[in-house]
Amino acid sequence: MHFIGLFIFSLVLSTATSGMASDAFPEDDPFDRIDTVNDGQLEFLSTPPSGNTHHHENRIRITSDSLLDGWVMLEQCHRNLDPVSLLEIVYHPQRIRKIRIVSSHNIGSSQVVDSGVELRDIQADAELCLRAESRALHILEKDTYILRNGPYMRRFLDGYYPMRLTVAIDYPPDVLNFHSVRPDPAKRLKHEPKQGKIRWDAWFQGRLFTEFEFTKQDNH
Repeated sequence: MHFIGLFIFSLVLSTATSGMASDAFPEDDPFDRIDTVNDGQLEFLSTPPSGNTHHHENRIRITSDSLLDGWVMLEQCHRNLDPVSLLEIVYHPQRIRKIRIVSSHNIGSSQVVDSGVELRDIQADAELCLRAESRALHILEKDTYILRNGPYMRRFLDGYYPMRLTVAIDYPPDVLNFHSVRPDPAKRLKHEPKQGKIRWDAWFQGRLFTEFEFTKQDNH
């Protein structure tokens, strides 16, 4: 028996969504898990699920220019993609630019199409890495900045399934002070203020939004 489904991922900075058309749910029958699926409510997982599960990695670099126009440098990798016949990563056209595929593995074809990326014939253990510029930094008030991400999700039909999100941020430590992150379950944040580096890593299911808040130093 085959199933026609739609997978929805939101991949970066509140501006990206992607859908995957598939003729079968990866690894097993979705109806075997219908009683255990998440309905979208955010739930952090204390232990990783068994098997290879989608890992979404974002490395974001905030520059002095980012404080003026909101554009940040983005390096994004997707590991352990679900094996499906078609996946489309679609970004908000006004908040993404200069998309470039850096590498792909176990993917039949990948190409940038307008403001997104189209993948075909995705096999097990597939990986995709890309680079782009994203308009994700927002001025909250004078000298306060918010880097917003999400919603991140791994969705099949009406259910949400576990995934791992890693966000690494580089920022100018001589210009900005890191203030806070929301959410931060079990204190998953690691921060090196002198080097201007932040790393946040967690397993979850449902819909996840993150916010990293910075303030401008008094001497700038």
